[in-house]
Amino acid sequence: MEQELKHYEFINLQTGNVISYISLPASITGFKLEQQLAKKKTELAINNQLYLDLIYWQDHDHCIR
Repeated sequence: MEQELKHYEFINLQTGNVISYISLPASITGFKLEQQLAKKKTELAINNQLYLDLIYWQDHDHCIR
């Protein structure tokens, strides 16, 4: 049986462009979820030479747009 996943997208605040996606098990919640998302955000900031505050994430199914 396949594990249910939740999808998140990371957005560059300056451009409004989605710069990455991540899928995590839906069973991950709370602190562990925050850790995984923060780790990916830090990785993206380093790889794209962006300030950490210029990247935000949102649940792909509940977009702000």
